[in-house]
Amino acid sequence: AKELGAQRPTACLARSALGGVPAQLHRLPRSLRRTGFVSSQPQVPLARYYAVDAAAGSLSVPELSALLAELRADPPREEDEAQGTQQLARFEAAGSSLQRHLIDGELPSRLSLLRSLADLGTLPRRPYPTAKYLLVFLEEYVDTLETLRDGETITNRADELREVLLSYHRAGLAPDRLKLIYGHIEREFPNFEAAGALLPMPAAVRLCHTMLATGLSSPGAVLVLLRAATREELMHVADDSTELRLLKTIEMLIRLDFLHTQEQMPPDVNEYLSVIRSLRYYDRELRRETPLSYQMAFFLRKHGFPAKRMMLGPYPLKVCDPEERINFEPVEERSFRAGLVEEPTARKRRHLEAVGWRSIEVRADQWKELESYDTKAAFIRQMLKDQELLSL
Repeated sequence: AKELGAQRPTACLARSALGGVPAQLHRLPRSLRRTGFVSSQPQVPLARYYAVDAAAGSLSVPELSALLAELRADPPREEDEAQGTQQLARFEAAGSSLQRHLIDGELPSRLSLLRSLADLGTLPRRPYPTAKYLLVFLEEYVDTLETLRDGETITNRADELREVLLSYHRAGLAPDRLKLIYGHIEREFPNFEAAGALLPMPAAVRLCHTMLATGLSSPGAVLVLLRAATREELMHVADDSTELRLLKTIEMLIRLDFLHTQEQMPPDVNEYLSVIRSLRYYDRELRRETPLSYQMAFFLRKHGFPAKRMMLGPYPLKVCDPEERINFEPVEERSFRAGLVEEPTARKRRHLEAVGWRSIEVRADQWKELESYDTKAAFIRQMLKDQELLSL
């Protein structure tokens, strides 16, 4: 080991013929033998790998989860370089334990660690090298998908795939090997169903919505999931149900954001999407007033704006003019995770504009600064002038 330490990279660890190599090296997981990825740092010599591993010890899944949660709760601070270095060292010291559990652990434990790593990857500036661990997980995971495990249902598999895709989306990763998951849905799901394991509509809709909303999808996988959804009559779906909201969102995403997918849908699926588009959906949020939405509507009506309510696809419009296709959007104070590609409010505005609406946002923090009746009235008046709407 000493002789190898200064010269040989970790790829040599998989060679069982090496003299003096500890016995546990002969039991390296298949992906480590294939990729040569053992240490939390690439090409770390053998002696150093075992020195780090011995110092760190073998951490259990609960210990690793607690460590990752602690690192996320106390991220490195730019003004405190020593604290950042210490936190990074703690993460790196747990690297070998992370790899072992991500590859050889029970699936629930592996998914739990995957979620924790993805959450850690949402920190600003991404201070921890989480991507390589997520890729190691995926390398092994895709090789286990061909058949259902003992006691596993197709619904379990759909929910599991959804969780995996959400984790990679949170971490901001879209590796090419995710295409193997899309291919698995496209090829194996029809085989599972042919064997009698039918995918229920709610599970199919949840997975399809996740794939489109995250951008981690393929036309073939979307088609398989929509065909599974068509088995349930839409007349049995309540007009305020979660499933109908997801279906309305799927229809709008395909129509506005995934034209390539829409072009590959067969006539029967396109007809199904047209029916979804025509269905009435009611979001209870439409009638739920906030101080911002109530006061906005009040002052807009004072200036002759109709300030009506309506649903547009999956979106509730609390303060709008349907005839002129103008929406005033009350943007409440709400925090979204760091690194989100597109916030929900931005997606809503983009979709409204894509179908010919004007969407004008009023933010809650901005409204709170207006303390009196007169200042709020003046704000609304000026906003209408800026939008050339005062004559309405």
